[in-house]
Amino acid sequence: SPAQAPQLIRSARELGFQGVISTETAQDAGVLAEGAGDLANGFISVGGASTPELASPMMNEFVQRYTDMFGEYNDESNTKVYALEYILETLKADPSAITDVEAFQATMDTFEAPNPYMNGDAKLRYVGVSSFGQKRQVAVPLVVNVYQDGAFETLFVAEVD
Repeated sequence: SPAQAPQLIRSARELGFQGVISTETAQDAGVLAEGAGDLANGFISVGGASTPELASPMMNEFVQRYTDMFGEYNDESNTKVYALEYILETLKADPSAITDVEAFQATMDTFEAPNPYMNGDAKLRYVGVSSFGQKRQVAVPLVVNVYQDGAFETLFVAEVD
């Protein structure tokens, strides 16, 4: 989790580990800077949703509202934007799914809707067949970042199936 990453990075580096350190969860650059400082340089993490280049006006509005409410915005915050949108859009696709779990799950198999948080023609959809044998994960961009001198830089953006 973001709270433990700086301690783990600091310990590994102070013990002489020089290899790549990475995590599959979004992190907070401020927490890394405070807890590990320059020892965190080169740390790789998978962020949660968007880069400034990909962000739509709706995403930018979410960032502003989140910042106004909580005082700061960071990479971990990106993971919060999609949940409600997926639920609402899935229910729009099949309103009976509001009281019928099986209908909701069936809708997940074919669901697709415009992604309002990204520029371009990105879609909201469910994934997971290759990993779980069924579509039960929300598809969000996987933004792979490297921490350097107090901030994250995007290495690449990917998708899962």
